Amino acid sequence: MATKKITELTALTTADAADVLAIVDTSGNTTNKITANNLAVTTNYLKFLSGDYSSLAIETKNDAACDTGFTMTADTLTEAAWDGGGASAIVLPAATAGKLCVFRFTAQADGAANITFTSAASEFFAAQTLNTDVSNVGDLFAGRRVIGAVGVTQTVATFGGAIITVAGTHNRLTLTATATNNQTNIGAELSFFCRTDGTWQVAFLSSELGSGALNTNFATSAV
Repeated sequence: MATKKITELTALTTADAADVLAIVDTSGNTTNKITANNLAVTTNYLKFLSGDYSSLAIETKNDAACDTGFTMTADTLTEAAWDGGGASAIVLPAATAGKLCVFRFTAQADGAANITFTSAASEFFAAQTLNTDVSNVGDLFAGRRVIGAVGVTQTVATFGGAIITVAGTHNRLTLTATATNNQTNIGAELSFFCRTDGTWQVAFLSSELGSGALNTNFATSAV
């Protein structure tokens, strides 16, 4: 290939997973490469940790759509007006490394029904623990974003919360929209990030209702 300046190269608008980019390793003073897929993994993981969902697609679901149930879309923020009055069964997209999907509660979910998030066939949650908080600051107060600690068994609950233990054999998360006092007020979020093919890491951002007590059922299981 003839020598060209970077500005003379053909511009791409998308890249295949196996395409590579040059990376300068300043610590080793070497030039290396990274695949587009691995770069996407890093980018979405930062979004998962921070809640900065820039460039994710948006889908909006009303309460009826949530009650009917649907499959979430990868790399998408779903704004869901589920109020907890009727049971909801949500299915996660295929767990492909680097993919992120977010379920944001855009209604006050306190109708006492259950919402479930189930992985696709033969896929699971990564073994992890979440150390949840109870702040009791006031309605709509957003708590700390709680990230599932993969491969770490936390044992001491802090901030008045509880340890939620997720086994690597679990494929369903069930959350009850407890009446009066819960953490699924407007703005609460459940985020799912795939670090390795076939498994999901979970993050939870609470939004207080009443005392902000943890919902009566917030647990994973194998189904």
